[in-house]
Amino acid sequence: MQCPTGRQMKVYLETMGCQMNRLDSELLVSRLCAAGHEIVDEPGQADAVLYNTCSVRQHAEQKVLSRLGADGQRKLTGRKLIVGVLGCMAQRKGEQLRKDCPQVDIVCAPGQLARLPELLAAASESVPSVALDPKRTDQPRPAGNEVIDELDLARDPAGGASSSQAFVRVMRGCDKFCTYCIVPFVRGPEVSRDPARIAEETRRLVDAGRTEITLLGQTVNSYRWRAGEVTVRFSDLLSRLSSLPGLRRLRFVTSHPVDFGDDILQAMAELANVCPYLHCPAQSGSDAVLSRMGRRYSRADYDGLIDRARAIVPDVSVAGDFIVGFPGETERDHQASAELIRRSGYKNSFIFKYSPRPGTAAARELSDDVDAATKKRRNGELLVVQNEVGLARHQALVGKTVEVLVEGPSPRADRQATPAARGETQLLGRTVGDHIVVFNGPDGLAGEYVDVMITGATALTLFGQPAQK
Repeated sequence: MQCPTGRQMKVYLETMGCQMNRLDSELLVSRLCAAGHEIVDEPGQADAVLYNTCSVRQHAEQKVLSRLGADGQRKLTGRKLIVGVLGCMAQRKGEQLRKDCPQVDIVCAPGQLARLPELLAAASESVPSVALDPKRTDQPRPAGNEVIDELDLARDPAGGASSSQAFVRVMRGCDKFCTYCIVPFVRGPEVSRDPARIAEETRRLVDAGRTEITLLGQTVNSYRWRAGEVTVRFSDLLSRLSSLPGLRRLRFVTSHPVDFGDDILQAMAELANVCPYLHCPAQSGSDAVLSRMGRRYSRADYDGLIDRARAIVPDVSVAGDFIVGFPGETERDHQASAELIRRSGYKNSFIFKYSPRPGTAAARELSDDVDAATKKRRNGELLVVQNEVGLARHQALVGKTVEVLVEGPSPRADRQATPAARGETQLLGRTVGDHIVVFNGPDGLAGEYVDVMITGATALTLFGQPAQK
């Protein structure tokens, strides 16, 4: 594809938020490069700066606004610069974003990212653009909502940050409408992709050397593809993809406790390359809070899911999410969340302080009545519990040998690791259960599978050494 104006730009792209945003950015890089643009690592080198944004928490949007303030100052000095806001924040704020931040030239929703080359071309001619996805209430939904599938299918299978790992989107959107969550409004309704297209995209990635594929969806276990009388469930999709030659690991995130049938657990147990890892946010251990959150399950339902997972997939590792300080949360509710962490035996949990998101039911109907100091304390207390649970899980692996997919050099030298010898470096990789492992080994092992004997552990990290052969 040629750049619409013939002008090549240097583009800086910063990604914020979840794995879906990381995938969107990887796909967007392929699109921009195919259009003749160059991706640069520093905003000061760029003709255009783009922010792929998140709206799940207020802090994420504040970070973007800070960046935009600095860009506005640069433009005031006469610097020619195109500024674009992409993703969830763009969809949430829409036209208002350009009114509040006139330095923004492009506002582009998640489903419109394939149009970025033409939007950049327009901006280079001083024509601003606001490209939004249809609202959930639009009937019939315009065909333009399908443009995001075009972005997935056009990706460069050899591109991306990792030579051995890749994300593949299996569905987009969410229909759960948790009262605190903006995602159903900025990502749209649940739409599952054609399994044949998913399989073709995955095959191309595996052929290009990507041996670990992670399937993505806001509620990935809700995947359903219907064609006539045929329905393809998520477990059916796992079975189809697992048979691809060369695919050593198949993961999926994120799961919702609703719609999680035993057929998925059976697939995890029976398909050798489906990783025994389950990221299944609980958000709270209290039935009262879960009800106000609109989560559609009880504490007993969640406990039952974890019990079934451990019974059917005995070596499964589980990760959770929690929100502290949700409206009306009492100390008893908070302690119920701490007890759930202990009972579930999470390898790790992502714990966040509640912040109201404009446009959600919780922001409209519930008073944000837990003060900031209490939220901070409860956040810290759950982290302490999770660290205790995570450490116990990790210590149980000391002395065992695990297979590690090496991702590359460790981002920071950890004091608990043995100093690297000459010709070696401190490497970081992950097990099939998504445990982080740090060990010393030869340079150039990124993308390789290595057997590592675990010699030590913290709450978040395992330490080891290459196993003797």
